[in-house]
Amino acid sequence: MKQEDFAPFDTKGDVMLMPQSIPVSQDNLKSLLDENRQVDDISSAEFALEDSAKLLFANQVVGAILTTAIPALTATAASNLAPAVNESSAEGQKQVLGAILKENLVAFPGGAGCDLAGVDKAIENLGRLIQSIQDLDPKTASLGSAPGFDTRISDSRVWVPTRTPTPYEVLVGVNFNKTAIVPQVTPTCALKYYLDIQKAWVERRNYIQESQFQNGSGDQFCSCFRQWGHSTGNVMNSIANQSLEQAMVRESSACVTSRLLQEGCLRGSTWDNRYTAEDCRHNFAKYYKSTSLRLIQGRDDYIHSFAWMTSQAQQSVDLSTCYVFPHDPAQRYIFLDLLTHTAMRGVQVRVNIDLMTVESTMIKSAFHAQHKIPKKTTVSRDGKTTQFSFLDCLPLGCPPMSERSKMPFNGLDFLTEIMQRALAVPDGKYQVRFWCARDVQDGYRIKNHSKCAVFDGKTESAVAFIGGSNVAPTIECGDADCDMIVTGPVASEVGGTFDHLWDCLETEPNIKEFEKKVAPHEEEKKMESAINLLPHQSWLDANATVALLRSDPSSSGEDVILRHILGVIATAQESVHMIMGHCNFPKPLAIALGKACKRGVKVKLLVNSLYSSDLRVNQRDMFLSLRQLLHIAPDVEVWTTALSSIRQKHPTTDPAGRIATADSSPPFLHAKFTVVDRKWSAAGSWNVWTRAAYHEIEHELFIESTFVAEALIAKFEKDRKSTSIRLLHADECLPGAGWCPSGCQLCQQYGPFFINV
Repeated sequence: MKQEDFAPFDTKGDVMLMPQSIPVSQDNLKSLLDENRQVDDISSAEFALEDSAKLLFANQVVGAILTTAIPALTATAASNLAPAVNESSAEGQKQVLGAILKENLVAFPGGAGCDLAGVDKAIENLGRLIQSIQDLDPKTASLGSAPGFDTRISDSRVWVPTRTPTPYEVLVGVNFNKTAIVPQVTPTCALKYYLDIQKAWVERRNYIQESQFQNGSGDQFCSCFRQWGHSTGNVMNSIANQSLEQAMVRESSACVTSRLLQEGCLRGSTWDNRYTAEDCRHNFAKYYKSTSLRLIQGRDDYIHSFAWMTSQAQQSVDLSTCYVFPHDPAQRYIFLDLLTHTAMRGVQVRVNIDLMTVESTMIKSAFHAQHKIPKKTTVSRDGKTTQFSFLDCLPLGCPPMSERSKMPFNGLDFLTEIMQRALAVPDGKYQVRFWCARDVQDGYRIKNHSKCAVFDGKTESAVAFIGGSNVAPTIECGDADCDMIVTGPVASEVGGTFDHLWDCLETEPNIKEFEKKVAPHEEEKKMESAINLLPHQSWLDANATVALLRSDPSSSGEDVILRHILGVIATAQESVHMIMGHCNFPKPLAIALGKACKRGVKVKLLVNSLYSSDLRVNQRDMFLSLRQLLHIAPDVEVWTTALSSIRQKHPTTDPAGRIATADSSPPFLHAKFTVVDRKWSAAGSWNVWTRAAYHEIEHELFIESTFVAEALIAKFEKDRKSTSIRLLHADECLPGAGWCPSGCQLCQQYGPFFINV
């Protein structure tokens, strides 16, 4: 799309570019539908042709929403939209960061980021953005509705406590009513994060100069800056992302460290002592019998299943995600086309997005790669899945992907587009809220990491998706994530978790009593679901026994999911398999696994290394924890991802992993599950790391099913054999030894748990 195809349109006090509107008629709509496969009867679409001015106005607001083959806005919806936009204009005067970023885009070299001149230019561009923020007058620099990552001491906004048992405060005013506002941090707040990124980029620049122009090895630099040779992605942007991820947990980590060290402990031993075998039981979760479960088979299968369930939903679709990825066409299709289409046919759509990650996405909106970055064309190991392959066989009843959704967005524009489309749907049928809460006692931010989608959650035919994926498996993960479809009372429990967190965000003067909105089930029986699987799909187990458990992390440091899993491991007699996308292994878990090995239990762990993980923030803690684990439990098999060139030479590599082709990186293993004795499994959003007890809300399925257990073990073995090598000695996990980062600003440890390990 060319610049002349855009028209300036002022909605929030600053000019934004939206596609130029085109008059819509029944004839050209029918032509559009003929060109794109659309199953719904076009005669059911209502068009406000008699009021073209209102239709044009509405079309601009929603970003050419009518270019999608969905029912259009009525005249009433268009007229009702005007006062809402006017309201957002007044509030929008408080938001200035977006306008500043659009005027100060930071260009940088794409790809591996090894061009010294290009990196120098990027640092110079970032310096200009920093200077523009520093030149703002204090009043302007303080405008913004999002709080930033640090709220413990200086934040002057109004935070309202929720009722127990959730020990949080939520921010008043961040979830505006009837506006398309995306909360933005203040320029002053953003300045801190840009200075951190600048420092990280300078370190990368110094490494390039040392290794390329001064005949040095660069070994004195931490692997967070040094070891990117395997990457064909955008290294400069990745380093910026690592910096922001570190900033998200900095305040939480400081609070945890302060609390634990006040009690005179090292390495968090006071916290460790809370999770002894005597204190960990696995009989406090409520299990439901006769539950149907299906393990989703990769990215395309997930999207097809999600689209099908969405098209079948009659009452509601609820979606909770931690991250939004504007570069992913699947997310663009789901947010902008599928959910809008669903809401327009009268189904209530609610989306809950974590605000911390939104703030990070907003900060990164300033960055723009100077040249096209090489991208993988496939994500599955069978070579069939591509970025857009999900479009090849969308289920009947689903809208096609609009031209607007096929276009790339930066983070701010994508989030704004989502909000505008939600606003444009009549009767509040498409609602978006941003999770923004902090610990009520210590005041640090709490992240909502629970990921789920719930269809008709208030009915006995409820269906839920739960697992590690944010909206859908990413192009980088492909089939290396783990998500499940569940039905009946357990699906309603997942919906109850969504309702609980959604209701927590109500900030009216009279705070609601937050109770689970789950209909009681007096009898445990198999529910006949009105929402069926796709015709070619079947349940992995239609008679599983399943429980759901949600964690409520806080400064108390309680992790009920860890406690339950430790209790089950204490009963293991045969085997334990555990794969974790992000992790460190707390000492209580190392002790439990060591005792299991002494009982003759075979234990296998599979983790990401720097060659596959999308975050290096936790790599130092993870490998230090593995060093501790291998000292406590040397018989545990620890497998970590490695380059194909390393796997070819390593003695532990499975023959299937000895790839005789050009060097390649392993996929990012984002799955999170545990299997005990081939009959009990835990799967969901939970990562086994110490920060889960303090910082991240999770929910997890506990499953008694041999079918599910065997399927997960097969998935584990497939990933282990094709991606990984075994760590044979604890000393391989020493800092700087090749796997564990030596230490830098990007891999600071969380809390005092693994100090001096």
